[in-house]
Amino acid sequence: MRWVRRHIRKLKRNKGAILIGVLVVFVIMHFFAPPRHAFTRPLDLDADIGLATGTKVTFASLMPGDYCMNKLGTANALEFKQADPKRPKDPCGWDVAATMTQAAEVSFRPREVTAQCSVTLAGYIWLQEVDKSAQKLLGSGLKSVHHAGTYSCRRQRGNGSGAWSEHAFANAWDIMGFQLDDGRVISVLKDWDQGLTNESKARARFLRKARGSACRVFRVVLSPDFNEAHKDHFHLDQGPTLSCR
Repeated sequence: MRWVRRHIRKLKRNKGAILIGVLVVFVIMHFFAPPRHAFTRPLDLDADIGLATGTKVTFASLMPGDYCMNKLGTANALEFKQADPKRPKDPCGWDVAATMTQAAEVSFRPREVTAQCSVTLAGYIWLQEVDKSAQKLLGSGLKSVHHAGTYSCRRQRGNGSGAWSEHAFANAWDIMGFQLDDGRVISVLKDWDQGLTNESKARARFLRKARGSACRVFRVVLSPDFNEAHKDHFHLDQGPTLSCR
């Protein structure tokens, strides 16, 4: 305890130097680091994911809805429109959400994805990374995403008395699999566990790469490694907690 108290006193005495050091780091990052790594630079939806990308998406989620919708409008290849407000009963629904029908030439099955704006921001950025991983690991680009939707007015795990699910606010997106340009379908349920063939190993690596890149832009990512309830999908959300499993 003496050691802890001693170091706390040192930190208090040196807080001015620490503050200056932090400011210097921010200045260096702002002027010399690539924009995707600098917290002080605007979010570029078409840049590679960087150290600061997830933080910038979270920042957009905390700002008024117009800020996030305007940011969506800066994407080079996003087809979307603002969704009408939906408040069927308290607390379910949303005030500001976006409906996207295509993201960087990737389509969806079902065709429309209506979600909170920050989920759409993260989804657009993420799918560009997924496409790159598909080309590198599977030799074919990403054509479409198979999903189970975003909105369901329910509590977590179907518990009638538990905390509300992020799905109740269209703040979560469930991904079942991916279709490639060459026609192959990569299923979370069927391809998560690595088989003996080179193809099955590549599919499993691709899905883990997709999960990993999702963790850099979504606040919560749950996969088959989390529990049995997620054996057939990725759960992606922008809720208040942090988890990558």
